[in-house]
Formats: sequence, structure tokens, C-alpha cells
Amino acid sequence: MKLLKKPFVALLLSAAVVLSSTLLSVNIRFGGKCRDITDGFYDGVYYNGYTQKSLSSHLKNICGYADGLVTIANNYDIDTGDLLTALDDLKLSLSYSYGYASHIYFCYDELLSPLNALVDQLSRTELSERDADGFVQYRSGINGAQRAMESAGYNESVREFLRSYDQFPTDFLAELAGVEMPEYFA
Repeated sequence: MKLLKKPFVALLLSAAVVLSSTLLSVNIRFGGKCRDITDGFYDGVYYNGYTQKSLSSHLKNICGYADGLVTIANNYDIDTGDLLTALDDLKLSLSYSYGYASHIYFCYDELLSPLNALVDQLSRTELSERDADGFVQYRSGINGAQRAMESAGYNESVREFLRSYDQFPTDFLAELAGVEMPEYFA
């Protein structure tokens, strides 16, 4: 008890209480704002007067269309091993990389090369009428999803958020409190 009455110990305890309560408050309030921005990747964002579809839904659509292209390619003994690996990586990153848009983008970027190669190969292959119709639908679906992702407001919402909050002391306290800042999908 005498130890707590010493001014030095009381000062240290007071500093610890103030610092811990500040970090807890930053984690709760600022972390909540960061999570709201990050949730926009999965739930969509309200931007330019309307709610835009989420980037994750566009990516899931691309995965579905790519699965369809793989099915068509398998009918013609076209190798799809690289595409399937990249496709599985993207699907896993969408399921388990919550809050890490840059990792999801990396997986998406890794998917593009084998996907474009397969589209090119299928366009040069003589397909049955049914497969040709499916190929056109899948290819246009992929192109539509990519165009929608390019104009999505998620990255702009991240940019606006970081302009407002990524400055001292907020950024310093957020790092100390363990708050994960939202990431660009790029």
C-alpha cells in the first residue's frame, strides 16, 4: 500500500491508465470506421448517389464465368491447370483474406494471365454451337464484371477515408492500438 502512495508510482499508473484508455477508444471508434470502409469491399459502397455492388461479388462472378470456361475447355482437351490453380487461390482469398484487399487483388491479377490465354485459345478453337454460345456469354460476363470493377467506388471511398484520417496522431495511435487500415484494391 505504501508503494501506491509514492508520487512516481502514482504517475506511472496514471499514465498507464490514460494510455490504455486512449488506445482502447481508438481501437473501438477508429477501428469501427476502418471496418465500415473495409466492409464496402464485401457489401458495396454508397458512392455518387447510389449503392454500388461489392467488388467481391464481381470477383465471385468472374470466378463463376471462369469455371464455365474451364468446363468448355475440358470438352476439347485444353490444359487449364494454371487457370484452376489461380482460380482456387482467388476463391480462397475471397473466403479467408477479409480486410486484405491488396492480397485479393494479387490473386485476381495472377488469374488474369491464364484466363486471357484460355479465352484466346478458345476463340481460336472450333467449338460446338452450344459451347460457342456459352463461351460468348462467359466472356461477356467477365468483361462486364471487369468494367464494373474499374468504375467501383470502393477505392475512392478508401482514398477519401485515408485523406481524412491518415495523419498524425490518428495514424500513430491506430498503429499502436492495432487498428487495420482499409486497403486499396490495386
